[in-house]
Amino acid sequence: MEFYIVILYLLVILVNLLIILQIINEVKMRRIEGNFLDSVSIIVPIKGEDERLEGNILSLLSQNYPYPYEVIYVVDKGDDVEKVLRKYNVRVVYSDYNCEACSGKIKAQLSGLKYASYNVIVFADSDTWYPKDWLYKLVRPLDKFTATTTFSWPSPSKLSLSNLLRAGFWTLGFESQSLENSRFLWGGSMAFRKSFFNKDVIDELSKEWCDDCTLTRIVKRNNGKIGFLMNCVPLNVYDEKDLVKWSSRQIITILAYSPRGAKAYLVAGTFFTFILVYSIVFLNLVTFTPYILWIVKNVIRGIDYPKNAMIASLMTILAIPYALFLLIYNWNRREVYWRGRKYIVKPLS
Repeated sequence: MEFYIVILYLLVILVNLLIILQIINEVKMRRIEGNFLDSVSIIVPIKGEDERLEGNILSLLSQNYPYPYEVIYVVDKGDDVEKVLRKYNVRVVYSDYNCEACSGKIKAQLSGLKYASYNVIVFADSDTWYPKDWLYKLVRPLDKFTATTTFSWPSPSKLSLSNLLRAGFWTLGFESQSLENSRFLWGGSMAFRKSFFNKDVIDELSKEWCDDCTLTRIVKRNNGKIGFLMNCVPLNVYDEKDLVKWSSRQIITILAYSPRGAKAYLVAGTFFTFILVYSIVFLNLVTFTPYILWIVKNVIRGIDYPKNAMIASLMTILAIPYALFLLIYNWNRREVYWRGRKYIVKPLS
């Protein structure tokens, strides 16, 4: 056997072992619990009517939570979505916080904080459906962590090529969560004690574009701990109309807020793309085994949603090289478009 093939096989074996260790860590994360409970204010920024919005609203109103909680939707004045929200037992407030440098989402979150009545703050997304035990499982470990979070599973409303590729791409958000030092908050599901949001935190948020990236930085800078939960994964409900623009926004955000993560994916994505091409060209099952384990890993992550789990897991085969291409293409770009607005995402100093 030629030397380079031996090296390639050894690398494949090493990668397979790392994926197995990742699976073991993530299974353990499904058992994270705690003993903290208190009243909760759920703050949901919204702009326009999302796919299957009313089902998402009902999922937040139907939480099995033993303490009082309120659902606060934050809208822009004149947004027609307010008419939909008024049909339900939610608080509707306007996005009126004064921060010129922040994104529309952060402005809405800071506006919602002004009206929050309770001792725990939870941020949610309007395009996401939440299982009934999500709030309970998210809040309970706050006696062990500064903040808790989870990541959603993709749920395309129809099976178009853009939706399928986005599903595979979306699962890449789980990849850094099994290790505590690389863990990050996801804006559609994160919980804090209200006391976390002191003047310094609010001032820093008010100058930023990315809410969860900034909050992750603040927690880690203050030696706090982030608890990532695998046992209350919600569903991101979508019908993607502009896949390249949407996925480029995710990539550019990572480039600006997590340059180390971007460089790590540049290496990992190149390796996985190479072995994919090699496996196809030479019909080599051994070099394809990391993809098989990757699919297994994703099926386990989405185990509560079997159909969606299988769709997204299989699509990671295409999503990994797609993400690599976008990473290289957007390496020096910092301009993104989100919810009808243009932003310049500045690199961290």
